[in-house]
Amino acid sequence: MLEVSDQTIIMFGAGGHAKSVISVLQAQARWQLAGLLEDGAREMERQVLGYPVLGDQGQLDRLRKAGITKAMVAIGDNTVRGRLADVIVDRGFELVSIIHPTACLMTDCVVEQGAFLHVLSVIGPECRVGRNTIVQPYTSLGHEGRIGDCVQFCPGVHVGGKAMIGDFCFFGPGAVVYPGVKIGCNVEVGANSVINKDVPDHVVVVGNPARVIRRGDASQVIDQPPSISLKGS
Repeated sequence: MLEVSDQTIIMFGAGGHAKSVISVLQAQARWQLAGLLEDGAREMERQVLGYPVLGDQGQLDRLRKAGITKAMVAIGDNTVRGRLADVIVDRGFELVSIIHPTACLMTDCVVEQGAFLHVLSVIGPECRVGRNTIVQPYTSLGHEGRIGDCVQFCPGVHVGGKAMIGDFCFFGPGAVVYPGVKIGCNVEVGANSVINKDVPDHVVVVGNPARVIRRGDASQVIDQPPSISLKGS
């Protein structure tokens, strides 16, 4: 393990999304990654992009005693990412944000702890990005927006000014949100969907204009179009 300093962090996650975060971390050149944690680590590769997989969350106390105080959760699933972030904070770690140098952070925007901003993402003036939120490449979030915690924007999503987005939402590639629209918590938005009106909590929406096709769990299908896939790995 690397010599511990104020810039030393550990990362929870050793899958595909972790590789993206590591690449941005290297470009950001701010944090020193000591290694990765992953539940089920015994079944995984011992290294990811050259960084060691140190074990599962049972290693958290040992790493904290070794003097590491900062961490990042690099897991794509919104619910799992939020749960593990809470565990890590409870164990005494501070979550850090990983931001690519090409990300554009405009005047008075706020990026909360644990967020990940990928290459060429844009955060508008006075926009707030919540904790543990993922903003993928070529995504723009408009001025004065309010983005909840543990949200994920796939590449090419565009959110208009003053939009409000609840916690645990997922936006497929190319989705568009009109200015001023309010979207509830735990909403899944299909690829290339266009949202031009408010959306309630706990629904799946697709299309142009977007419409609700499912409420709550999968047993409450309203109108299922042919074979859609919303969530990536």
